[in-house]
Amino acid sequence: MILKVARLGHPVLRQKAADLDPAEIRAGRFEPLIEDMFETMHAYQGVGLAGPQVHLPFRIFVLELPELVARRRGSDPIARDAIFNATYEPASEDRVTDFEGCLSVPFLAGQCGRFSRIRVRGVDRSGQQFDRIVEGYGARIFQHEIDHTDGHVYLDRMDDLLSLEYTVIL
Repeated sequence: MILKVARLGHPVLRQKAADLDPAEIRAGRFEPLIEDMFETMHAYQGVGLAGPQVHLPFRIFVLELPELVARRRGSDPIARDAIFNATYEPASEDRVTDFEGCLSVPFLAGQCGRFSRIRVRGVDRSGQQFDRIVEGYGARIFQHEIDHTDGHVYLDRMDDLLSLEYTVIL
């Protein structure tokens, strides 16, 4: 089922989302939601989608970076995955500025600086804790989605709003 995507201005996008119980994750309670989130993400042609974006104040996001898109971005592909209760910290001070857009901020994109390498901690789809290093375009996706669970959108991370532009001709 395709879910309704919250647009910039809806309060759910500015609230810090709640952690989810790993025991409930292990029990498979969120599997139907995960599938709906993937269906929604694909319908809107995104590479990630967070709980707050579908009006759910939970620390969950899905992501997938297909090989074709990854190759265009000079990055490794990311297999279809669901992540819970994630946080990140820089694993390097190096930053990369690139265009970024968002399903909750439709028709716009702008230059946004992100850490090129991050350390991500969270809970995977099987309910197990993980701690891993993510780099390249994948690091951008993780930061973007984790920011959503912290109540931020990419516009908050832009150094200069002058790069903001329409992505479609209306």
